[in-house]
Amino acid sequence: MKTKAILFLASILITGGLQAKEPVKVPSSKKDFHLFLLMGQSNMSGGVGLAAGDTKPVPQVLKMRWVKEGEVSKWAPGAHPLHPRRPNKKARFGPGLSFAEAYLANKPGVTVGLIPMAWGGRSIAQLSKGSEIYCDAIRHMKAAMQVGTLKGVLWHQGESDTVEQTRTDAYENRLHRLIEDVRKDLGNPQLPFIVGNLAEFYGTGKDHKAPDRVARITKIKEILRRLPKKVPHTGFVESTGCSSAARAKVHFDRKSSLLMGKRYAKVYDDMFGKP
Repeated sequence: MKTKAILFLASILITGGLQAKEPVKVPSSKKDFHLFLLMGQSNMSGGVGLAAGDTKPVPQVLKMRWVKEGEVSKWAPGAHPLHPRRPNKKARFGPGLSFAEAYLANKPGVTVGLIPMAWGGRSIAQLSKGSEIYCDAIRHMKAAMQVGTLKGVLWHQGESDTVEQTRTDAYENRLHRLIEDVRKDLGNPQLPFIVGNLAEFYGTGKDHKAPDRVARITKIKEILRRLPKKVPHTGFVESTGCSSAARAKVHFDRKSSLLMGKRYAKVYDDMFGKP
């Protein structure tokens, strides 16, 4: 019995299943530890299951672990899943790590710290200031900033706000207000805030292709696309060429999540110029 237990533990260690709990060291210099807050709903937290090798850590990338009020930040190797508790403890694959890899490509000596605070199935109102999710995000971000430098926010959300017209009509004002609140609460009025567009295929599945729903989806896409023209220090990531993870045609598949992460990094570099 003991032998079986030892072999089972060894197999978990080999596959990376316990890596999220291994202690890690953060860079000694805050300027070398670049922090990014991941916000939004399921296409940010991940809408597709993991594949073999996804739990293997990405070099020079860390992810922040959940901490209680008043605790210092805790970190784990940067590996999927990034959002294991949001919601229903499902292990999902999202764009965060491919963003970090692409971001690091031209930044030697830098480590990226990802603060995963996206939550599937939530409207922008449920993610905005005053909500528990928003408070968690700001609390964790402030704890992370004690050891690193906040570089930006990555946002992918909007599907839940196409459900009814009142949500869609209020979306632009709520998005602008959320950006303002995040910047104020984190003490950076010029904090980069990059949004990703809803998938091109969203609105073609059987559950979302009614004409009125498609019209609302189109409106949210337009709001996201024109954000950089209306709010300074914001960026927009297009979703052209991406494919769906399932017949429901809501979530990006694994290949598309990788692509979107790389596109977030390119938009960030384009905003600030490559080194």
